[in-house]
Amino acid sequence: MDIPYKGYTIIPNSERQPDGRWLPGAELEVSYRGVVTSKPPLRATSREIRATRTDADAAAVKMAKAWIDAGEREGPTTRASTPATNDKDRSITVDPLPKVPIGSDVASPRISQKTRAHDATADAATGVRGADHRRRPTPFGKLDWAGLYQAIGLDSDEQVDRLTRVLVVHFLLDRLVTVVLATKLASSSESNEAPDIENTLSDIAPLAIATRVDLASILGVVAPGVAESIVEVNRLRNRLVHFKPTRGKPGWDVSDADEIASQDACDKCLRKGIEAVQRLMSALRVKAKEK
Repeated sequence: MDIPYKGYTIIPNSERQPDGRWLPGAELEVSYRGVVTSKPPLRATSREIRATRTDADAAAVKMAKAWIDAGEREGPTTRASTPATNDKDRSITVDPLPKVPIGSDVASPRISQKTRAHDATADAATGVRGADHRRRPTPFGKLDWAGLYQAIGLDSDEQVDRLTRVLVVHFLLDRLVTVVLATKLASSSESNEAPDIENTLSDIAPLAIATRVDLASILGVVAPGVAESIVEVNRLRNRLVHFKPTRGKPGWDVSDADEIASQDACDKCLRKGIEAVQRLMSALRVKAKEK
């Protein structure tokens, strides 16, 4: 529940700890000349941990109110002022005075600011306003998709297009090799009944694509060159989706992959993939004419 207080909006946002207890925390928004801006989040120390979220949020509200009151006493140019640009890169840990309950009206808390590295990439990737999930999630309809692409190293429309093409070609190959294999297996059945393609598809679809390609090769429905191309595109897709970046780069960055960075490298692989798609589709058309 958002709580208005002296021009601020207090948003309790306590954090669950590994032991199941809750650390009091709160977001602060302030309206200044009609513009609503976010203050750095407030966090209690581990000494103020609570057994339940309700208790932690209640403590967080008291803490936030004490912080606002302290700002008023120190003057409008300190805590209560409009945040500077780099304020969003900070979080504030509120340490209570010894033997004084958190947020007590008896004395204002001592406040120390600890600068935290702000990872804008992580913000975009997770769709939240704080890199460590301390802020409310951004509604799906308001996500910054351009920022999301940049978060994984896709800094241009060309790079987005390359990744999209890789996924589309893999999508086609995955399905086509499954259909070709299922058609062969179903038609090879010794039953006098009509081939049951759907049941066969259900049986082999869960298999890894490499396994399906091997089976199709053994049965002679996929030529060796086509099989190699499918495996190559599958490796590329896996390398991009499960990418391991160079040291010092975020774990979701794919910009160092040759096929993303270079149009030539991307085209070289996809050309083989498209040729494999065409060969598989031709095989299906031939099979259809035989019926």
